[in-house]
Amino acid sequence: MLVDLCMDSGISHIMQLSNRFSCASLTSATNRALSVSSFSRAIRLVFTLGPFLLFARYGFAASQVSGLHSVLYATRGNPTTAISTRDGRYVFVSVTNVDQPNFSGPDSVAGGRKDAVSGIEVFRRAHGTLTSIAFVRTGSTGANGLVLLRGERTLVIGVGDEGVAFLDVRDLIHGKAQPRFAHQTQAAGTFDVVAGPDGRYVFSSNEYGTVDGQRGSVGVIATYIDRHGRVLDPKTIGQIAVGDVVPSLSISPDGTRLYVASELIRAQNSHSIAGSGNPRLSKSDCVQRQGTPPRPNGYISVIDVHRAVALSDSPIVARVASGCSPVRLVETADARELFVSARGDNAILAFDPALLETDPEHALLRSIPSGGTAPVGMRLLQGDHMLAVANSNRFVDLNGNLAILGLSVDPQDTKPLLLSAGRFPRNLSLSSDGMTLYLTNYTSRSLQVIGVPQH
Repeated sequence: MLVDLCMDSGISHIMQLSNRFSCASLTSATNRALSVSSFSRAIRLVFTLGPFLLFARYGFAASQVSGLHSVLYATRGNPTTAISTRDGRYVFVSVTNVDQPNFSGPDSVAGGRKDAVSGIEVFRRAHGTLTSIAFVRTGSTGANGLVLLRGERTLVIGVGDEGVAFLDVRDLIHGKAQPRFAHQTQAAGTFDVVAGPDGRYVFSSNEYGTVDGQRGSVGVIATYIDRHGRVLDPKTIGQIAVGDVVPSLSISPDGTRLYVASELIRAQNSHSIAGSGNPRLSKSDCVQRQGTPPRPNGYISVIDVHRAVALSDSPIVARVASGCSPVRLVETADARELFVSARGDNAILAFDPALLETDPEHALLRSIPSGGTAPVGMRLLQGDHMLAVANSNRFVDLNGNLAILGLSVDPQDTKPLLLSAGRFPRNLSLSSDGMTLYLTNYTSRSLQVIGVPQH
C-alpha cells in the first residue's frame, strides 16, 4: 500500500507533539505491510487534525504554509474518479482492471477489451477514516466519470464502450446494485458525465464515438428521474458531434452551458475555430510522449443546454482553440472565469465565459503554469480563490503531483503549494463542506485524501 504522510517538517513536528506517532514510526508500520484498515486506525489522529493544521493566505507562496498532508487508501483497480455524498459518509470510486494488471495498450482500444472487470468501489467514512465496504460491477470494460443526481439516490457513471450506467445508491452501498444503461454510439469510449441541477438530463463525453463523420461526441440522455431521485429507464435522445477525441465536459453552475474539451483539431476541419492567430492557443507542434510526431492543438466547444435537450440543429455556440490537448474544464460560481487544463502545455488557460460567445478571439484572459507536468484534473477551492490541479506526468514512468494555485493574485508571481502524488494522478473532487479533496492516482491504484488549506 502507498503512503505519503510525512510531506514536511511541519507535519512531522505536529506528530511528535502528539506523543503518539512520528514519521519514522508510521514508515516502520507501513514497511511491515499493515492492512488498509489497521493502517487507517494508525493515522486517524493525523487525518482528524489535518484541517486544523493547514492554513494559507490567498495568493500564498510555498514558504507561507506549514504544508499539505494526505492519506492514501489502496483501491482494487485503477481509480479514475471519486465522489463523496453530501454528508461525507460514503465515497464512491470508479475502478478498472479490478484484481488484474494495469492495461498497457493505447486508450483508443481500452474500451474494446472483453476481459477487464470494472465497477464502483464503495468506501465508508467513520471517525476520519475510510474503509472499503463493497464493490459492484458495472458490467462494462470501463468505469470513468461520476455524478450524483439530485437527492443522491442515483449514481451515474461513464462506462466506456457501454455508454452511461445508472446505479441505485442505496443498493450500491449494500453491494447489490444492478446497472441500467443508456448506450451511446458504437465504440464510444464514454468517459465523463455531468447532469443539470434538476437531474432530468445527463450529458456524456464520448471520447471516440463517431457522429456525422467526426470522432468524438456529446450524448444527451433523458433520465426520467422520479420524485424520489430514482432513474429506472434512461434514454439517449441525441448525439452532438464536437470533434476529435473528446475526453471531458463540464456544466456551468446555472446549468445553461456545457463546456466540452476536444484534444485535436481534425485535419479536414470544416468549422470556424476562434483563436487561430493566438500562438498560446493555436499550435502545430504539440508533442505529449517523447518520440511521437507533433500534432495540432485542440479546442473547446460551448453548447447551449436548452438547444441540446431540444435537439436543435445548432447547439454549439462557440469553438475556441485551447492549446495542446485540453482535457478538463471548470467554471467559477460567478461565471467570470473558465479554467481549462492544457495537458500538453503544462498550463491552465483561463477564459472569460461571456467573451467565448460574444468575442471569442479575445476570450483568453491568462495562461497559468500548472506547477507540474501534464495537468489533467482540476477543482476550485475556497470560494474560487484557489485552484487545485492534478499534474499527471502520465507519459513517463514517474509520480505526479498536486498543485494548489492562488488565484487572487497573479499566479505568475507566486509559487504553487505542491504535494507529492502517485503515478498518473487523474481526477479531483471536493467534499460538500469544502474541507477535503479526493485525488485518484490511476496507475498507483490509490485514493489520496487531502485536507484543504484553510485561509
